[in-house]
Amino acid sequence: MSKSENLNILYDMYRKQFNEEIVLGEGNVDTRLLLIGEAPGREEVSQSKPFVGAAGKNLNEFLDLLGVERESIYITNAIKYRLSKINPKTGRVANRPAVKEDIEQNRDFLLKEIEIINPYIIVTLGNVPLKAVTGDKNINIGPVHGSFMHIRVLDHNYKLFPLYHPASIIYNRSLKDTYISDIKKLGDFINKL
Repeated sequence: MSKSENLNILYDMYRKQFNEEIVLGEGNVDTRLLLIGEAPGREEVSQSKPFVGAAGKNLNEFLDLLGVERESIYITNAIKYRLSKINPKTGRVANRPAVKEDIEQNRDFLLKEIEIINPYIIVTLGNVPLKAVTGDKNINIGPVHGSFMHIRVLDHNYKLFPLYHPASIIYNRSLKDTYISDIKKLGDFINKL
């Protein structure tokens, strides 16, 4: 079976388990570079596509810095449905952060997705995918961002490169220089492949 067929089977299982509007991964299933975000937001759910909101704009800048076309990589999320809550002040639906249970409930699907795609490098964007991929609930992006780690997912070894989430520079402009420096480091590595 092809990677696409295996992903379709996996995604069908995911749909059956989670009764939510889900946003599946997309891109080149034969990529060497897999990007994993946290969870889709309102824009992603409405367009059924990962990273299309404000964070998507930052992700596109990130890809431009890398010299990588979005279509040449695979982009997914650790959690494939919007994590939401009702804002008590406005009564509107708002995004909520992932909790440990969200990560654990979705982790097996993510690991199988990684195994099917079988990239050379996994880039996690933020704490949630970092925790999901490594299985370490205590790991945090701060000490490990911008550095390569070697991890084992199911029966395969991968290079992991944790980055801050693109949305983090929307909320914390002081991270932008660090983010750009980390991306350049990743770009230098990719260019040597």
